[in-house]
Amino acid sequence: MLGGLCVLLALVSGCDLTKMTADMTTGVFQRAAPAFEQYWDYDLAGDAAPAQIIQLEGVLRIVPDNKKLLPQLIRAYDGYAMGWVETAADKAEIRGDYEESAKQNLRAKLFYERARDLAMHQIRLDHEGIDDALKMGVDDFSAWLKKNFKKKGDAEVLLWAGYSWGSYIKMSKDDMTAVADLAYVKALVQRSIDLDPDYYHSAGTLFLAVATTQEMSADMDQAKKLFEEALAKTQRRNLLVQLNMARYYAVKRDDKALFEKLLHEVLDAGDVLPDARLGNQIAKAKAAVYLEMESRLF
Repeated sequence: MLGGLCVLLALVSGCDLTKMTADMTTGVFQRAAPAFEQYWDYDLAGDAAPAQIIQLEGVLRIVPDNKKLLPQLIRAYDGYAMGWVETAADKAEIRGDYEESAKQNLRAKLFYERARDLAMHQIRLDHEGIDDALKMGVDDFSAWLKKNFKKKGDAEVLLWAGYSWGSYIKMSKDDMTAVADLAYVKALVQRSIDLDPDYYHSAGTLFLAVATTQEMSADMDQAKKLFEEALAKTQRRNLLVQLNMARYYAVKRDDKALFEKLLHEVLDAGDVLPDARLGNQIAKAKAAVYLEMESRLF
């Protein structure tokens, strides 16, 4: 029925069948996304992720401004880089293969950069003033965000723009120009939190906690407060909170006991958050690697 309708439309109005099909496909991707996030096998999901990214990039070529597709691709890049590529870099470092570790870290950096650029493209579709706003000081930029992003649904694009950009900065520690942008990243994520503090299992609060530990003069008391807030909000069921608190807070505090306690909590946890089952599987895989890295971190 739909195919026949499109053929008729093509005859009378020049309907682009490929574009129409691509637009319809993005809705399928959006509805199917929770199945991937609830998947239970870390290795199989990691093997499948590159094909998913390539498939989404192919569809994006046809419908570059599709607002259902863009968030899926952004999250695919971010998830693959964090969950598998950075982990591959850590494993290579443990083996003493520093060339491979550097290669994988560069891959992660490029994936985060692509995700950041896609997120900024999505923002520009509705807010062309974002580029001028980024030339302002941080306070003025925060005011611009508050003026232009007012809906709860805006929390999504702001969170992923900030997460992607912040992760790119994390992988660019030797680039002071990149590091100097962290305040703008935090402003994006803070506005996301203002609009929906619970979005994606309090990922915004977790991000700010990690970002705070990465600042030049890090306020570690504030970082601890943010980590504890994320733990409370998620009832300790989002295991990425414990994982990151161990890696970024406990290590910087030189608290080996807390590091081990948090990582063993991750490894010992059951299926505590089915909606984020794959994220928790990623946390478990990375927790095991971090424990292997313990002597290098302390």
